[in-house]
Amino acid sequence: MTSALSGKRRRHTVSAAQTPAPRGRGNESRQRRSATTEHVVYRYDPRCAPAITYHSIPHGCTGGSNTLAEARNSYRRDIAELLSVHRQELPLTVEHLEAMVVDMWVRAKMLAVHRDPSNDQMFLQTLLSQGPAQQALHARLARKTNEGYKPLVVIVEPHDTVGDVLDQTAADDTLFIVHFDAEDVLGWIVIHGPETDGGFETPCIASHAGLRTMPIGVLTQTYAARSREVRLTLNHLRDVISSSAVCTNST
Repeated sequence: MTSALSGKRRRHTVSAAQTPAPRGRGNESRQRRSATTEHVVYRYDPRCAPAITYHSIPHGCTGGSNTLAEARNSYRRDIAELLSVHRQELPLTVEHLEAMVVDMWVRAKMLAVHRDPSNDQMFLQTLLSQGPAQQALHARLARKTNEGYKPLVVIVEPHDTVGDVLDQTAADDTLFIVHFDAEDVLGWIVIHGPETDGGFETPCIASHAGLRTMPIGVLTQTYAARSREVRLTLNHLRDVISSSAVCTNST
């Protein structure tokens, strides 16, 4: 990816100190919180200072630094302090990178290799190519931008689960989930968080026991003949873990 990771994310502050919980309950709470998989999004924007900002879901750590290595170190320090654990006890972390690619913000899982097997090339090249599928996607991106949304393209694999997407979704996100599709070149769907402004006529995604384990390719195919847009409710997203302190840091 090239050029930019910024964006104004919600900043969380540290609230006033509260009466500490009994020792046993505190230990149980720390174990529960440190067992939760954390999704950390690093956004790069060389126009901003610091150039790299980050936010995590669900614990809400935010901060920034001038290099990715410094930002990753800052996040680990902050989450360890928040959870009151050693770094060796930190929760499993899934890292994502956001950057401006041509004229759209794009997110992808760090170190993931997304390919277009039909052309034996990187999927990003297919996404940036010219064609009816790309034109349709860009037209919807432009429309959502003009309507006041801040759309973000998220590259996934068709076999990734809906749960993988939901767990990296904030309540005010508008995500264009995109993957390779053998028939239509691009498989995609727009997912609105429950706190996005407007668009309340957009149908809510149906909740059922197998939703989180459903391959995202099945979801995009289901809505391909419809509006390609769904709205989440708060019940779809993981509960925000309450804590007496939510970390904020910038270096």
